[in-house]
Amino acid sequence: MNRAILVVDDDRDHAESIADILASRGFQVEMSFTGEDAVRRSAERPYDLTLMDVKLPGMNGVEAFFEVRRHHPAAPIIMMTGYSVEQLLSQAVLSGAEAILHKPFAVDVLLRAVGEVPSLRHRADPASTDPLASLKRA
Repeated sequence: MNRAILVVDDDRDHAESIADILASRGFQVEMSFTGEDAVRRSAERPYDLTLMDVKLPGMNGVEAFFEVRRHHPAAPIIMMTGYSVEQLLSQAVLSGAEAILHKPFAVDVLLRAVGEVPSLRHRADPASTDPLASLKRA
């Protein structure tokens, strides 16, 4: 099962932390540090989910969001921000962003948001979505 997530954040430490958390949950995670690179990667292959920071050097995250959606109109994207950029976020939400995570966010908030993405929810490992799964197998 190949559940691929692209993490896009110019803060490498933050991107690596998210990638480590998601990889430990069985996701295949790739990282990108610019909007342009995220668009290029998304054009090459669809991801089950993209976590996109709003503030990126060059092409910002909302611009990258629209470019990714141009190639893959139903691509699930969660926006992340540590800033108050309500106008940009409103554009993304109106265009179908799955969620908005306000930095800093806790691990459980990240995992809940990822777990609510329909394309991942249906293909998720039952043990990762059902807290009683390990007890049921015992």
